[in-house]
Amino acid sequence: MKPSLFKKGLTQNQDIKIKSSIFKKGLTQNQDIKMNKKSQLRIQEMAFMLVAVVLFFVLVGLFALMIFQNSLYEEVTEVAEKRTLSAVTNLADSPEFSCVDISSNCMDGDKLMALIGKKNYEDFWHFSSLSVLRFRAFNKSESDMITCTLANYPECDKFMVYDKNVRDERTISSFAALCITEYEQEHYKKCEIAKILAGTEQIIPGVE
Repeated sequence: MKPSLFKKGLTQNQDIKIKSSIFKKGLTQNQDIKMNKKSQLRIQEMAFMLVAVVLFFVLVGLFALMIFQNSLYEEVTEVAEKRTLSAVTNLADSPEFSCVDISSNCMDGDKLMALIGKKNYEDFWHFSSLSVLRFRAFNKSESDMITCTLANYPECDKFMVYDKNVRDERTISSFAALCITEYEQEHYKKCEIAKILAGTEQIIPGVE
């Protein structure tokens, strides 16, 4: 009887050891699961942080790019305006405008009439628009001005050489003499002060 009882005791001890080892394994597995969850949470937090940092630098870069782009557009517009001013100042002395019998800074009205409607001259100068106002139009509103045509010349106010109809432009002006051939018993040149108006297209970021 004693040996059987001894064997039973051993078996019970073995069962207890097995159960305790299973319990320990269960605890270890639970701890591992908790550790894995914590690790995953930390990885997710780090990923969110990295995404946030990347987005921040992207936004900063875009903001800096916008500032640089606006500055560049302003510079380009300023250069274009200076170029337009320089060209307008010397426009009256160009062969397409200049008077034959007067030395400088004089425009021939007949030559101006010949330029009106000539599309190829729109690309000859870099102006977005080009017109000349006679002295009689200085105190008139735009709506009251009579645009020069072959039918009404010289009884008109404004020589509209061309207009590209851009979205936004800044007009730069200069003054010169304007001589028009008129007839009273005989042909003669009537000269007066005139205003040259040349447009420069304003470059607006994001607008084409």
